[in-house]
Amino acid sequence: LLSAVITRVDTDKVFKATTKLSGYALYMKSGAAGAVPLNKARLELTPDGKKEASEKIISTGTFLYLYVPSRTAIHQHPIEKPKEGGALDDNFLGLVFGMKAKDALDRYELTLHKEDAHYVYVNVLPKRPADKAEFKQARLVLNRTNYLPRQLWFEAPNGNETLWDLPRAEVPKSIDPRYFDAPRPDPGWKLVPVARGPAAPPRVIRPAAGK
Repeated sequence: LLSAVITRVDTDKVFKATTKLSGYALYMKSGAAGAVPLNKARLELTPDGKKEASEKIISTGTFLYLYVPSRTAIHQHPIEKPKEGGALDDNFLGLVFGMKAKDALDRYELTLHKEDAHYVYVNVLPKRPADKAEFKQARLVLNRTNYLPRQLWFEAPNGNETLWDLPRAEVPKSIDPRYFDAPRPDPGWKLVPVARGPAAPPRVIRPAAGK
């Protein structure tokens, strides 16, 4: 279990624009003993000055639901069943919330940048072509007391930067499982199933507009 208060700052180097969003993330594994667990997650982010979330993602463990407000649609993406002990096949939620150390080392080049009294700073470089298409480099900051995430910064291939900040992250005693239920579209919205193709599934790091 993990819950976190989140802010995200997107910096567009071309247009010299900065956007800040705030919200929360939840993560939970579930499943019968001995079975491959389901990785469930929820992420909601609202731009500063707005009342409605512009980005909302729900993972039930079998499907990932991506809200697309510009199309009043919820895209339903099938999730490939993880291997035994596997985590979300996703940069942000996988690396920060559920990925085992061995899986992280197989997928990323991790090096210690520095340590101070409060945090441990780890540089992250992608190894796989799919991850290299998502980001050029990243830095993960962990709390020294519990090694829960505090920040994740990354630079996209085009030079744009994104900073995820988790000022409060904790392991709660419980999370209401209804947070991870498959959503029912509100009136005027539609559910759009998206067939799995040869490309990788959508990333949670930075959902592109209209995707």
